[in-house]
Order: sequence, then C-alpha cells, then structure tokens
Amino acid sequence: MPESLSELERRRDGLCERLKTLGDFRRGSISVNYRKCGKPNCICAQEGHPGHGPRYLWSTTIKGKSYTRNVQLGAEMKKYEEEIARYQTFVKLCDEVLEVSEQICDVRPIIPLRDETELEELKKKFAEEVQREIQNEIDHFVSQYWRERATTGSFDLESHELGIRAAMHGIGATMLELLLNADGGDYRGTTIPCKKGHACEFEGYRTKSLLTVLGAVSVKRAYYSDKECNTGFYPKDGMLDIEETSYSPGVRRMMSKVGSYRPFGPGHDDLYELAGIRVSAKEVERVSERVGQQVAEYHAAQGEAALSEKVVPIKAIPKLYACMDGTGVPVVKKETEGRQGKGEDGQARTREVKLGCVFTQTAVDNEGHPIRDEASTSYTGAIETAETFGWRLYKEARRRGMDRAGEVVVLGDGALWIWNIADEHFPGARQIVDLYHAREHYGYVAKACLGQQKDKMYEWMESRRAQLDEGKVEDVIIAIKQLSAASFAHKDLCDREMGYFEKNKERMRYAEFKRLGLFVGSGVLEAGCRSVIGQRLKQSGMHWTVEGANKIIALRCSIMSNRWEDFWEQRACA
Repeated sequence: MPESLSELERRRDGLCERLKTLGDFRRGSISVNYRKCGKPNCICAQEGHPGHGPRYLWSTTIKGKSYTRNVQLGAEMKKYEEEIARYQTFVKLCDEVLEVSEQICDVRPIIPLRDETELEELKKKFAEEVQREIQNEIDHFVSQYWRERATTGSFDLESHELGIRAAMHGIGATMLELLLNADGGDYRGTTIPCKKGHACEFEGYRTKSLLTVLGAVSVKRAYYSDKECNTGFYPKDGMLDIEETSYSPGVRRMMSKVGSYRPFGPGHDDLYELAGIRVSAKEVERVSERVGQQVAEYHAAQGEAALSEKVVPIKAIPKLYACMDGTGVPVVKKETEGRQGKGEDGQARTREVKLGCVFTQTAVDNEGHPIRDEASTSYTGAIETAETFGWRLYKEARRRGMDRAGEVVVLGDGALWIWNIADEHFPGARQIVDLYHAREHYGYVAKACLGQQKDKMYEWMESRRAQLDEGKVEDVIIAIKQLSAASFAHKDLCDREMGYFEKNKERMRYAEFKRLGLFVGSGVLEAGCRSVIGQRLKQSGMHWTVEGANKIIALRCSIMSNRWEDFWEQRACA
C-alpha cells in the first residue's frame, strides 16, 4: 500500500533530524602502507620483507584532485575512523531523504494557476526557455557557417537546411513539452470516478516518454488507482489520445498513412527522410494496423448511425450509384486451408476482397454523357462473406443519402452474389451489368470458336458490339447460338455464355440506359480495385493475414474516400 503524503513528510522529517544530530564527518578512507627505502644493505631489501611500516594513510579525491595525510595510530586514528563512518551514514541518509522527497513530489497535488499574474509569469518562463534554445541553435549554426566558409570556401546547403529543420523541431519539442506539462500533471482531486463509476484514488504522478512530430517529449500525468478492479488509469492520457501508446496522434497519423501507401520497410525509411521520425518497420506495421482497426470501427459506427436514422442528408441526390466487385489478395497459407483455387495443385493462394463504391451523379455533359459528381466517390470493402459485405455496402449507401436519392443504380459485373445483394438491400434499384464485362463474355465465345480466323472473329465481335450497345441482347444470344451450332466442340462454353446473357438481359438495355443519362460502366470501381487494393496489397512477395489485410483496406478506403480528416477530427473531439 503506497504511503500517504503526511506519512512521507513525517518520514522525511525524521531523516532530517538524524542528519542534524550526526556530528562531524569527513570523506575518504584509511589504508595501511609499507615502504622500501631502496638501500641494498637494509633489511627491507631482503626477499619477502614487506618494507618499513606500517604507515596509516588517509586519502580522498575532491573535484578530481587527490589528497593524502599520515594518521598517527591511537587517538587520531580513532577520530578519523569515526568521522569516516559518520560520513557513510550521512551519504545513506541523504539518499533516503532524496528518495522520500521524490515520492513526495510525485504525490503532492499541483496548485492550479490562480490569476492572470501567474499566467503571465508562466508565459514569461516559457519565452525564456524557448529563447534560450533558439539562441543556442543560432550560435551553433552561425559558427558552423563561418567555420565552413573559412576552411572550404563553400556552403553545404543540404546539410544546413536539414540541420536547421532538426533544430527547429527540437525547439518546437521544448515548447510542446512545456505546454503539455503546464497543468502540472492534470491533478483532478484526491478521488475521481472511473468509467464504471468506481471511486479512484490519486496515487501520485508518473512521467511518460512520448514521440511527437517535433521529437521526443516527457509528459507528467496524475495516476489514479481503482481498488475495486485492481487497475489504474491516467485521465490525461485519454484527454491527449495517448492511451496505451508512446506515439502522439500526429505521429500515429503519419505512420498509418505511410503504412497505407507503402510496404512497412520502405515506409519507415520515408518517415525518417521526410519527417525526421525514427521508428522501426515493425512499429509502422503495428501502428498502421491499430489505426486501421480504429478507422474500421469509426466507419462501422457511422454506418449504424445511418441505419438508426440519426443522420439525415442535407440535400436530395438525383442519382446514387452502388458498385461492387471482387479482387484476389495473396494471403499466408493458413488463410486458404480447405479452399480450392485455380492453380495446378488446386490450392487457393488468394482471398477475395469485396470492394464497393458509392458515388452520385447530378448532370450530363453537352453530348448527354453522365458526369460523376466531383469528390463524390466513397469506398468500402473487406475480405468477408457476401452476406456481411451486403450489409456493409447498404450502410454506406444509407450514410451517403440513398433514402433521398431520386434514383438508385446498382452496377456490377454479372456475378450472382452481386445481384443477390442488390435484390436484398437495394430493392427497386435499377440493375446494370457493366458494359465492358458484358463485352468480355461474347469475346470468350469469339476467341474459342473463331480464334483461327482473325478477320472473321473481329468482324463477328464488332457486330455483337453494335447489338449490345443498342441493348439488343436477344440478337447477341441468337448469334452465339448460331456459332455454337457450327462449332460443336465449344458447345458447353456457348451454352454457358448464352445463359449469362439470358439471365442478365434486362440489365443490358444499354441504349435505354444511355438515353436516361446513366453510367453503364463501372470504371470507377475497376480503378478502385487497382488503386485501393492492388497498389498496396498485391505487390510482389506480399502475403497477408485476413485480419491484417482488412485493417490496411480500412485505411485505404478512408483515405481514398476523403474521410481521413473526419476520422482524426472525431478522435480529437471524443
């Protein structure tokens, strides 16, 4: 059980009383010496003789200088021994006084500023300390400049600009540390309630080393213990958003953004080169994944709020689009156990990321082509089941104002899971198969059946292109059927593709869609699969865990959706 302030003060008073009654004392030690005179005929020259003596010598060192003195055996020797012993007691008592005083400093509450006069004195103290730091740096760089010009006749600009930047960061760190500790440690009383309502007692102050964008600083925080839960907490850590971390919000923001764009190894090099922040690649990974988890939770909370109708869109939206697609991400072996893949051994090596995007459209251009509203695209995605992803995309569409949209359009590549989601979560929405994916399907037939006759193949494909652009899906089906009859070897492929067009024909009335000024291609999502997922998670040699990949996906979706700033603002306000 820690001692109270009054108990510590009584213990210190007792130690000080013992110091007062200690009496005389001196530093040093007494040694016994024997000396050989060097005369060849003297007894001390004989082998094994210790020499003349014994001689008692007191010695000590004061400020680097040695002092010695002969001490006579008897009363003088006794006096010296007692004084040296009392000095040892004095040193021990001083150490105890210092230890107790430091404990008192930790426990004694901070007296808050009472008036403007004390505030002005604090400002003056800050200014003096910062000015002293600035003057030291000015002296250093000016001296270095003249020394360099005098010896080499040149000026290393790159070295000086980086050096001055580091110096300015150091000055900023000094100022930031003063500001962080201006509250004396954020003492909030002898007892305060915790989140569970328990009475938590003030135990003293603890310091924490914190890496900020300006450099390392030390933060003093009041510590409160919860006796019921046998835990403790620092209210100041929660206020500063530094709970369970030694990195400031600004540093975590930089680390996670770098981790979302770059492999963690090169990312930690970039942080040092560009911002002077020295952290390990592993720490970049840990912080990126932790922030990614926090971003995912923030997005999920916003989605739930949209479902509860606590968030109401300010303005109506003419057209809102929801697009879906999937792309494989390489994963570690344990993540594909029991899953079939396309490789020769039949073993899967990737897991599918389901990515969705929502964007809006207000107008068309002079030629009637649809125009996507600027900065209206938001992404959401994860490695998860179609059922879970369906709810994810639905919540995002609700957050974006689907309830006030004049028309909702679902764009996809024709995969069954996409239309299942559309039917469940977007009933009444117009469903459109991405035109470019649809073209690929009659292309498969052409290459299989006419691949040896290039001119005829291209002519056949161009005819299907014209038919599909006009929305004449039935004509495309008839053409494939005719080709199938003439190429029995590819009948299964032709039957499969005819089935594809038959199932999706109402989603392929492209002439009508274009007349209505609608998008018929999911190019924005195709680009999203490459930029949001591919550029970071599908680089050479990468293998992810599902959990790790999802955290980085959350980061990238937030950044690419222009929600990054919102996330950090809400953390600052929490």
